[in-house]
Amino acid sequence: SPNPCAARMANEANKKLLLKNQAYLARLLYQILSCNAIYCVYRVWYHWDSFSRWHITGELLMLCLYFAMYRFLASAASPRHAPLAQGGALISAGSDLDSKGVIEYTWDLLYTTMFVQLATGLLSDWFALVAVVPPCIGFY
Repeated sequence: SPNPCAARMANEANKKLLLKNQAYLARLLYQILSCNAIYCVYRVWYHWDSFSRWHITGELLMLCLYFAMYRFLASAASPRHAPLAQGGALISAGSDLDSKGVIEYTWDLLYTTMFVQLATGLLSDWFALVAVVPPCIGFY
């Protein structure tokens, strides 16, 4: 018969991972909203006279990127539970958002997107060229 103590310890690890992933996603959402708020307040409101269709297109593209990457990380970190008829216990906490591979690349893209958004909003539109670097690395 399986050791109930070992099963309980494994479930504790799943619960800790679940809480850690939820904290990461909450912090990420706060960072995304903060970057967009800073960009909108400074670039759109303060520099409205130089805000063009290109800026609107760039902001919409960044919003789409943020949405896609956030949804990917949230999907990777989504927990699985047993059916309610079987008690609804936590089966899996989802992928660890600290893991290597595609999840790590997604974090890199998110931070690059945040840098590009803030740098183009606060410093110079030329920082938008930094957004070309990750696809070049990917093609290399």
